[in-house]
Amino acid sequence: MTNQLERIKSKLIKRLQENSDGEEITLETLPIEKITEFENKYQIKLPQEIVDFYTKVSDGAVLYPDEEICNLEPFENWRFDKNLIHKDFSIENDVTYDDYCDIQESTKDYSFENCGNISLMDLGCAMTYNIVVKGKHYGEMIALLEMWLEITNKNFLDWIEGCIDGTDEYMV
Repeated sequence: MTNQLERIKSKLIKRLQENSDGEEITLETLPIEKITEFENKYQIKLPQEIVDFYTKVSDGAVLYPDEEICNLEPFENWRFDKNLIHKDFSIENDVTYDDYCDIQESTKDYSFENCGNISLMDLGCAMTYNIVVKGKHYGEMIALLEMWLEITNKNFLDWIEGCIDGTDEYMV
C-alpha cells in the first residue's frame, strides 16, 4: 500500500503543478487524532486506505481546479447521516432506477442508501461517490447516481487513483 500511496501523492502533485503558476505545491494532511475522534464519536472504524490517504497524502484533493464539483472533499466537509452512519450499508448489488423505486415502495424506507457510508465527492446533479464504512461492502466505493446506485468493487486507493488518472467512468 505504501507504494500506491506514494504513487498517488506524486500524481496528485503533478496534476496540481500543471494548473499552478510555478508555485510550490504542498499538500495538507489530517492529524490521526481527528480520525480517532471521528471513529469514537460515530462508533465506526474507517477503512485503513482512507485513513492513510487523509493522514499521509492529503486532506481532500482538488482534481479539477476550475470546478466546484468532482473534487475529493476535505475531512471537515464529509457528508453523512449522523443517525445512520453506524448502521450496516445493506445493499448487496447495483440498484437500478426501477429497483430503487421498488425498495422504497416495499419498505417505505427512503433513507436506505444513507446507512453506513460517507459522501466523499459531489459529481453534481444529485450524484456522489461514497465510501462504505459498515456492512458487507466495507471499504468499497459506491456511486449514488440520482435514483440508482452502483457498487464499484474498488477500494478507496484504487478509486482515487482512477480519478486522478482520468479512467473513472463518471468523472468529467
